[in-house]
Amino acid sequence: MQTKQITVNDKTYTLHIAYQGNETLRTAFNAMTFDFWEFTFESYYQSGYWDDTCIVFSLFDGETIVAHTTLSLFQTQVQNQSLCLGQLGTVMTQPTHTKQGLSRFLMEYIVEAYHNILDGYFLFANDTVLEFYPKFDFIAVPEFQATKSFQKQANAYEVKQLNLTHKEDLALFQHYLKNGQTACRFDTQNFGLAHFYCYANPEFGFADAIFVLPELETLVVAQQEDDTLRVFQAYYLQQNHIEEAINALATAQTTCIALGYTPTTSGYDFIPYEEEDLTLFVTPSLVPYFMEQQTMIPLLSHT
Repeated sequence: MQTKQITVNDKTYTLHIAYQGNETLRTAFNAMTFDFWEFTFESYYQSGYWDDTCIVFSLFDGETIVAHTTLSLFQTQVQNQSLCLGQLGTVMTQPTHTKQGLSRFLMEYIVEAYHNILDGYFLFANDTVLEFYPKFDFIAVPEFQATKSFQKQANAYEVKQLNLTHKEDLALFQHYLKNGQTACRFDTQNFGLAHFYCYANPEFGFADAIFVLPELETLVVAQQEDDTLRVFQAYYLQQNHIEEAINALATAQTTCIALGYTPTTSGYDFIPYEEEDLTLFVTPSLVPYFMEQQTMIPLLSHT
């Protein structure tokens, strides 16, 4: 945890960094997050999987947070290049403190603090701030989702649904995350975020979406939605049997597979992917990966 006195436009604030271990400060952060986004980080903290790749930066005025940004760190493999990237998320400013330069201060502070560490940044912006991030050289880029038509083939693979409230299942889930590979072209490799979505916050809907296929040594996070099997992520230990695992998970009603990541394998079509009120912005060094290739940020890596 770091604490600094900061002056922005002649007013002094307290900047707290990586303070999640302080219950009083964490409670203030959770309250603000719930007010803005209707969820909190408390279960994530209590789970024990909030690690040093998720760093909170908050400006306090007395005991109240007036502006906040979270930095998530990713060690990413892209085109045989190892990149260290930062995602900026849960950006919040109290309505009473907008247009006072506080979000700008946090952005500039983070970029300066990590300029020798990170190779680039990305973030998802809502429609009200689309003109803000270009001021920091962020560029809006499109995303593309991998999909394909599908007809289930007969198979006899065992499919086991995991319940992460059981110690054995949680340990197996962690084994795949730590030791598995993803066949993902933009692999964000974030152990903590996977727990955030799949374990610490069951209300996000992924607690019942985790399956292991022992014979294939493959774990898949997927949900059937009408005639579409949505595969959010998949991990394999030895050989890439993800397509066989997808076939085993699909039902007779499945006519479409939609991936929540960009696969390294062929056989998929790519369609423009958009989420309501969200636009992906990246720093210039990352633009070619999205403008020249059909790529998406893995859905389980959003903050």
